[in-house]
Amino acid sequence: MLALLRQLHPRVVVFSGCALLALAGMAGGVAWLNVLPRRELLLHLTGQLQDLRLEDASTGAFKITLVSEGKLHTFHFDGVKRVVAMPSPERDGQGNIAVALSYFEIGRSNRVVDVILGNEQVLSYEEVTTRTAEKVAKDRNSAIGIAAIGALLILFGGVARLVRGSSHDVAEPNPDRTIGVVLWVLLYAIVLMVMLTEPAILHRAFGTEAFHLSIEYILPAALAVLFLPLWPGFMGLASLTLRAAQKGSGGKLALVLEMGSALVSGTPAERRMAIKVLWLLTYFTLLVVGWIFYAAMLGI
Repeated sequence: MLALLRQLHPRVVVFSGCALLALAGMAGGVAWLNVLPRRELLLHLTGQLQDLRLEDASTGAFKITLVSEGKLHTFHFDGVKRVVAMPSPERDGQGNIAVALSYFEIGRSNRVVDVILGNEQVLSYEEVTTRTAEKVAKDRNSAIGIAAIGALLILFGGVARLVRGSSHDVAEPNPDRTIGVVLWVLLYAIVLMVMLTEPAILHRAFGTEAFHLSIEYILPAALAVLFLPLWPGFMGLASLTLRAAQKGSGGKLALVLEMGSALVSGTPAERRMAIKVLWLLTYFTLLVVGWIFYAAMLGI
């Protein structure tokens, strides 16, 4: 055991533990965002049905448009697969279909938790609460498990530091590497949080399951693998930024000029730094363009 601890690099182990703790925090944040408010805090809207469009039959996702007090209102809701085979809702004497729904606001979007079409209740607050509670419990358990692993890694890193001896045995921190790691983690965390907080888009893009597991559990690992090639690019970008800052230059133009200077430099280390930045820009552009085309094909 002591031999294994001596082989571990304390900073690498501690950083891995901190990254897992950050991931656990995001999982806990997703669980908190999915908690439904009490019924008395819901907003209510009634009107006449203008349009009801099926968006995803596998998840029972719909887009509904209704007219209320002369204004058009559009909402998205899911989890109502039975509406796909439901007969036409009952109309009133004028041929209109009454709609009553309850929702709550999340930032700039809304989440519908209760829908009545005519006399048929197609989505109820109770079933949404039951379904959401199961997902929240899974997210909380995942957050606790990931946090426990992260805490153990931090503990192992601390023990490895003691076993390796004094701080003189540990390499001095590299600011380029530290900044590059921070940039990569920030990008990964932001993209992961955005995708997990938009489950309707996530399910339409990649389905609800993969390898017999919920897509929410597969996404963090898949995203990490997809973003892994960006790692050396962020290291190069950090080096380029620090080099420009040391010369008193700033802004995008200064970075471009500094990269051009590094490319024609006779120093191999500087050329490698510039090539890493070019790789970062190329790979990131390919990711963005690929997602745009893929989303356009699916109509997202």
